[in-house]
Amino acid sequence: MPRVSVRPQILDSALEQFHTRGFHNCSVEDITKAAGVPKGSFYNHFPSKDALVVEVLRQYASRSVWRTASDADIPPLLRLRRRFEAMRDTFVGREYTRGCLFANMGSELADLNQDVRAEVAASLAYRSTAATEMLREAQQAGDLAPSHDVSILGPFLVNAWEGVVTRAKVSKSSESLDGSFALFDQILAS
Repeated sequence: MPRVSVRPQILDSALEQFHTRGFHNCSVEDITKAAGVPKGSFYNHFPSKDALVVEVLRQYASRSVWRTASDADIPPLLRLRRRFEAMRDTFVGREYTRGCLFANMGSELADLNQDVRAEVAASLAYRSTAATEMLREAQQAGDLAPSHDVSILGPFLVNAWEGVVTRAKVSKSSESLDGSFALFDQILAS
């Protein structure tokens, strides 16, 4: 009789555990216990916790508003702002905890795990490229001044966001988030 795969449960549990507790603060046992599966079943699906975190990052990326939004009919600056608003709303809804899993894992593991570093870099590059393209569309539509170098501005907005989220995690307030949206509006209005 074939075994039932518990891979999806392990992935979901690991995403929750890594996002809440970090990589080093949870064990394979913590992950499988939270998933409600035997610890031994972990190794039927993943060779190691390091391999699991890479899969978790891919899953997290696939669920991101940057990849799932279906709003191509909305003006590009509003589309871009909505990406950041969606991330803000999720973060605030979690009472300023967790933050961005990419930033968390990048900070915790980039120097220790080349595969994690590559996944984090790819996701941030994807977001930067998407932001740059929306800014470029806005310039072409006449909604953003041609004096902006969108190849710099797009990645800057993504990079700045990661810092803003870190600041909000530390302060447990929306002050830095509110400031980032005010600056976003100022920059993009010019």
